[in-house]
Amino acid sequence: MWPMINDVETGNTPEYPDIQPQTFPLDPHTTLEECEAVARTLPRWTVVTVDVATRRIEAIYKTKIIGFKDDLSIWVIPDDGTGAVVNMRGKSRVGRSDMGQNAKTIRSFQAALSAAVRARTQRREPGT
Repeated sequence: MWPMINDVETGNTPEYPDIQPQTFPLDPHTTLEECEAVARTLPRWTVVTVDVATRRIEAIYKTKIIGFKDDLSIWVIPDDGTGAVVNMRGKSRVGRSDMGQNAKTIRSFQAALSAAVRARTQRREPGT
């Protein structure tokens, strides 16, 4: 059974304690570029805006069944000058419960972003 919520944010949703911000060893600008690239490749995602100045992405996820639209926000903040932290929020436009969809969307994005950053950093390592 899913919790009766329709708004999930990394590090801010007690119903999903596993959904936390991600930290990467890339600078914030490069991390934002990776976030945008990943968001543009995911099925049923539409990137609405990318604000480089605030390091924020706004997108829409359209559910497979019924076609409900969920609003997604991704924002990147510096991590003590050594990297970047990626936060994300998914909020359904209708209903009191999203039946776990926003959590699933965030987990899917986080997995794809981790894989993309891992691939990028492996390409940069000498001798590989």
